[in-house]
Amino acid sequence: MVKKKTTTAEALLEAHVQFLLRQLEGQALRARIEQEVDALLGDAEQLRLKDVVSREAVKETVRVYAVKLELNAGIPELVADIAQRLHAHPIHAQTRLGELLSDQQFAEILDKLLEMKELRTRLLDESVSNPVYSALAADIVYHGIKDYLSQNKLTGSIPGARAAMKLGKSVMNRATPGLENAIEERLKRYVSRNIQSTLSESRRFLLDRFDENAIRETALDAWQQLKRSKVSVFRDYLRGADIEDFFVIGYEYWHQLRKTDWYVGLIDAGVDGFFERCDDISLGELLEEIGITRDMLVADAMRFAPMAIEGLKKRGLLEGMIRRNLQDFYLSPGAAKIIGS
Repeated sequence: MVKKKTTTAEALLEAHVQFLLRQLEGQALRARIEQEVDALLGDAEQLRLKDVVSREAVKETVRVYAVKLELNAGIPELVADIAQRLHAHPIHAQTRLGELLSDQQFAEILDKLLEMKELRTRLLDESVSNPVYSALAADIVYHGIKDYLSQNKLTGSIPGARAAMKLGKSVMNRATPGLENAIEERLKRYVSRNIQSTLSESRRFLLDRFDENAIRETALDAWQQLKRSKVSVFRDYLRGADIEDFFVIGYEYWHQLRKTDWYVGLIDAGVDGFFERCDDISLGELLEEIGITRDMLVADAMRFAPMAIEGLKKRGLLEGMIRRNLQDFYLSPGAAKIIGS
């Protein structure tokens, strides 16, 4: 069988492929990555954000992934598995709350919350006006009055008074069946009619007692106790199954929320805010504002590239990828014309 003669173009293609393969291994790889990063950063200084991407294109991309993308069933299952693993991790039993939040950080958060006096007052007003709170207050007042009448110390200090009251009560019940129940009903109605004044008084009491200094002192005292506790103490209040259930509920809620105009409107507003701030600055300045440096880019590339390249090479895929990107040029009429000349 006659062996086909290798053309000059094919020889050049093969030489170019082998050259690039050598460039993607060992020290040559690092040198190439550093060269490319330096070149990209140099170009980034000459380009502005609006030169390379439009605001509408970013909005549409965000909408695709945040609104339109339908996650396959495997994604929720994967996240649930990860949540279970995080919940069961032994590090919770080795870590105290104070190791995750310093005294200073707790105090700063507390002070910021205490600054929000209007919100605190609103929450208190909402709580006091809540029907559940009203029912609780009415029940407390009712039982307080009832207990006072049945266990009055005055009747206990007078010889025979308690027995006389019991006797009188028994006689009245026999004479007027259901009288005791009627009295209780009247007492309940009285308490219900006058509960608003009690609620107003309780609101004033809470506002007086829960001023900034009192809340700060109480919270700081509680923190001194809590910060010594292991994280696992709080973790144990939730089972792994509870975590999974909460995730399912949260996922379903997000799935509905993402379809609302409110959600989409916030996404668009966020993109608009980003572009209004960064639209006219260079990509180099943008990277600097974010905090991404040249050394970080090189380090990240060297962290992932060698293993990825080696994996492709072992499976015979790397050379094919390089060859596909070069052969169309070397086998093109234009290249043949140059080589032939």
